[in-house]
Amino acid sequence: MLNQKLHKHSQIRFEGVRNFYFKVNEEKNIFLGILHILPLDVLSEFIKDDDYDYDKILRSPKYDVLLYFHGNGQNRFESVGTYKILRKFFNIIACDYRGYADSTMAELTEHGIVEDSVALYKIIRNITQSRIFIWGHSIGTGVALQTAAVLKTQNIIPTGIMLEAPFTSVTDVMKEHALVKIYSWLPWFKFTIIQPMIDNGFEFDSQTYIVDVDCPIMIIHAKDDEIIPYSIATKLYNIAVSNRNFTYQGEVTYHLLDAVGYGHEWIFEEPALPQYVSDFVEHAVEFERNVTNKINPAGKVN
Repeated sequence: MLNQKLHKHSQIRFEGVRNFYFKVNEEKNIFLGILHILPLDVLSEFIKDDDYDYDKILRSPKYDVLLYFHGNGQNRFESVGTYKILRKFFNIIACDYRGYADSTMAELTEHGIVEDSVALYKIIRNITQSRIFIWGHSIGTGVALQTAAVLKTQNIIPTGIMLEAPFTSVTDVMKEHALVKIYSWLPWFKFTIIQPMIDNGFEFDSQTYIVDVDCPIMIIHAKDDEIIPYSIATKLYNIAVSNRNFTYQGEVTYHLLDAVGYGHEWIFEEPALPQYVSDFVEHAVEFERNVTNKINPAGKVN
């Protein structure tokens, strides 16, 4: 079900952006806060028209759509640098998870976040005939992969997935974090620190879901990422290439960036990023055309 209300938000600091809300759960009355960021090449039209028709652009098959899932410490208003790169290629739909920013406060579990994300994807799918890509950053990479895996069970396949600073699982990241690692030798470490994360539904086991996604995937990570060590992203990549069938699931591309100051939050400053995205989009579109078991990207879903 589609419900939206427009809202001028003080945190929107660049042109061609609207803020609104989608209802993703009728029973629990959950709304997610959404940013719609126009593709770069229609900005001149937007600037000249105070009553610009955002919905028309979203419905147009001319522009691919990107569903953007942000990191744990962020909200949808903060990834401006990344948006400015990605809008060169996409209509961007960026959401806040339940309990984040001004999205509905609701029980914050892995299952709930993914349930909302699946619903959001299906809403967008029913609005537009465009191809849909997914971008996840940090914890958003776990949301992206699990969302795609759930959608696959309903015969819904995105055109491609891009993962910025991904991980194998949340508990793997915890084990490698400097503040947590100093306690790892203690006999109660697993049962009091690691196991509660799993028991409370915050595992985001990306190493499992990446094997079960049937579209091309791009991974990008920085060697000087202090939040998620690049060794974890490399492990995820190796699991993917060792266990996926590239013929019908698509290739996995890995860009490991040198330690030049990008860390966990600044990969958008990489000069080659636009080319990486352009090459990936071209490959993913070609793959989708050549694989007969893909659903029609313009098909409606329930």
